[in-house]
Amino acid sequence: MKEQVAGNGTSFTRIICTVAFLIFTFCFLYFYQADILAAEQHVLSEGKTHYSPLIGAVLITLVLYLVHLGVYALTGLYKRAHALTYFPSLLALTVLTGVGIHEDGCSIGHWIWVAPLLLVAYGVIVSMMRKYQPYEQAMNSMGPFSRMTWVNLLTMAVMFLFVGIFSNNDDVFHYRMKMESCLKDGKYKEALKVGKKSRVSDPSLFLLRAFALSKTNSLGDHLFTYPTTSGSHALLPDDRHSSTLMFPEMDIKRFASTKAADDYRLCAYLLDKDLVSFAKSVRKCYDLKSPDLPKHYREALTLYTHKSANPLVSYHSNVLDADYEDFLKLGKSVSDKQQQENVVRDTYGNTYWFYYFYH
Repeated sequence: MKEQVAGNGTSFTRIICTVAFLIFTFCFLYFYQADILAAEQHVLSEGKTHYSPLIGAVLITLVLYLVHLGVYALTGLYKRAHALTYFPSLLALTVLTGVGIHEDGCSIGHWIWVAPLLLVAYGVIVSMMRKYQPYEQAMNSMGPFSRMTWVNLLTMAVMFLFVGIFSNNDDVFHYRMKMESCLKDGKYKEALKVGKKSRVSDPSLFLLRAFALSKTNSLGDHLFTYPTTSGSHALLPDDRHSSTLMFPEMDIKRFASTKAADDYRLCAYLLDKDLVSFAKSVRKCYDLKSPDLPKHYREALTLYTHKSANPLVSYHSNVLDADYEDFLKLGKSVSDKQQQENVVRDTYGNTYWFYYFYH
């Protein structure tokens, strides 16, 4: 009777571990690493194939589960150490989603020696556990509250944490790949939602956001609502500052030189804080009295008018003039520079004024 209870307990533990593994692996691949895998496939196939998040997550999950079944058949770990039979599969998942991705190819990096070393250590531990397994005390309890179940689930949780820590968890790179996937599919508004509430950025991510904004005719309205880079060099792809991995750079250059040329030029002046050149150009491209004049252009003109003794363009708006005065007063209300920036950011962090004075 005790052997039957123990058998039922180990069977339940194996089922729980299987469910936990399948759910974690599928969700990890489909919701978190899909764009990383898309980038890997794009680079390795030289852009000739397209990665499907759903199909890819299902196939990889099944393959890794088959690896577990093979390891289980070889080791026979079924009691407290049963969860360890999933380690090779989770290690493979970590390596798969932790490689370095570059335009020239994918680099396995330190995993080329770490992974074999971990497998050797794993083999030693499994050998020890197999010798100890026949002498484990039988557990009368079974089901979700048994000690065997919770020991295995804790082991699974530790291995899941290992995957999360050592796979690709670079937020900016994730944002970039997600945006490039959206841009390839023509989903410009969806691309602009990626990482919108995050302050982290880099020139390449800024480049993608600028392009998505230009495609939605909102470059002059929302460019400075996102984290920006200093200077205009990141507006267009180049070899030194900003580039893309999956989305064709020529598409950005072509669009920026034709349909969106005026807005790209005006925003370049604003990023370089060249208000004089901006004032000269903006009046040639827009009706300054129109209510449709983009938000950041109105802010820049207000700033230029207040800063210049003899402005080429005099722009006044009761609302913007009052907001600009409040912006200056708010900055002067705090003496510490870092605290001053934080206080001003809370109210005016999405304005060109904040970029001009604090970036």
